[in-house]
Amino acid sequence: MNGQRRSRGFTLVEIIVVIGVIAILAAILTPYVTKYIDDSRVAKARNETQVIGAAVTNFYKDTGRWPNATNATTTPTNNYLGVHSGTTAPAAAFFGATNWTAVASWNPLDQHLIRSVIHVYRTTGDQRWNGPYATELPLDPWGRPYVINARELDTQPLPPAAPIPAWVMSAGPNGVLDTSILAAVTVPVGDDIGFRIR
Repeated sequence: MNGQRRSRGFTLVEIIVVIGVIAILAAILTPYVTKYIDDSRVAKARNETQVIGAAVTNFYKDTGRWPNATNATTTPTNNYLGVHSGTTAPAAAFFGATNWTAVASWNPLDQHLIRSVIHVYRTTGDQRWNGPYATELPLDPWGRPYVINARELDTQPLPPAAPIPAWVMSAGPNGVLDTSILAAVTVPVGDDIGFRIR
């Protein structure tokens, strides 16, 4: 019996030291990990706005119009004020103090780019719907829709006024669009992430 070693556990001091070291490492690493997560969300939103913008442009090349009409085979058409990814239009607070038109008449973009069952687009001729133009139209990395100021796509001001830019926008981390759609604005404002279609 004297030759056997007695097994012993960790002492309270050793456990406290280990927990302290883990806590210090966590405190040091957390800001770096959070920054990388935030940066990856911004990069993802930039990429997705460009992909949606390319899909909208391809739609325009095929149909000769932007995805904003309630009925694209009639002339003149009734246009939506905006289109959005996802199934639910953003709330009015989403638009902040910008010139975006509130959500009284907005429409899901997938009804134009992924399937054209709801909206009547031409199926024959040169200007026909030849989609789908996207496989999915996701929400932005913060769970809010991407939006396009669709009404402005077919609205051309008279010269010499500059045309209103057409944007695919994410409101970014703060969830409020800060970017105005006035012609003078050429880059996203605040933490907005956007891609200018034209």
